[in-house]
Amino acid sequence: METAGGDLLDKQVQYTVAAVDRALEILNLLGKSSRELGITELAKVLGVQKSTVHSLLQTMLARDFVQQTETGRYALGVKLLQLGELFAQRLDIRSVAKPVLTELADETGKVALLAVLSRHELIIIDKVEPERPFLIIPKFDFSLAFHSTAVGKVLLAFAAEEIRNAILTKQLSPFTPFTITDVDEIQLELSKVRQDTYAIGCDETIEGVSCFAVPIYNAANQVVAALSVSSASSLINLNGYDPIIATLKQKAAFISQRLGQPGNS
Repeated sequence: METAGGDLLDKQVQYTVAAVDRALEILNLLGKSSRELGITELAKVLGVQKSTVHSLLQTMLARDFVQQTETGRYALGVKLLQLGELFAQRLDIRSVAKPVLTELADETGKVALLAVLSRHELIIIDKVEPERPFLIIPKFDFSLAFHSTAVGKVLLAFAAEEIRNAILTKQLSPFTPFTITDVDEIQLELSKVRQDTYAIGCDETIEGVSCFAVPIYNAANQVVAALSVSSASSLINLNGYDPIIATLKQKAAFISQRLGQPGNS
């Protein structure tokens, strides 16, 4: 009798794509080797034609997953380093931030969010709701909501100029009647975010929902994430939100300290 785990394994094997599997095995071989490897060596180890290995390598070369040396042999490419850094960065941030998110949600009674910028998209990597939430945020694709969310504004404000400009040249969706879609107006607001080191989004993404966010820094003193709380707009006095910002900055400073931000100890 097969177990559920066995069924799952069978399905994984069944749906394995041979070309992808061979490409990944090539990366494994290059990673384990202390020197560059040639097409003939790789083909022999994999037990496939040299033409197959050549095609796979050219595809990965075009995407920077491998690089070709002056000898014509191959080694791992810079794209893997970038992906590894992204993985480590997010893993560290999530593990460090999780207890802080929980504290933030419990202390404020608001939904706490942790977000990052990834390949020109806004990604919510963690969310904690208070034990007795006053707000249920409906399902929403935040990936392109840089211009309307507090976390998006923070990440966009502190992103490299070329990334910021590339994102703002895309169509900016008017999610609600309060969404700002004028690029010049957004640029002015982002400038204020950089000056104040916090952002606000009031009814701009979802009517009735307001959010506040502050930046989180890494060991290179770069903004790598945004910490936020969201609440029903009716429960927030926008003329007296200083305590919320102060709490956010305190929590973000602790996370940044754990991530090694210089001078934050």
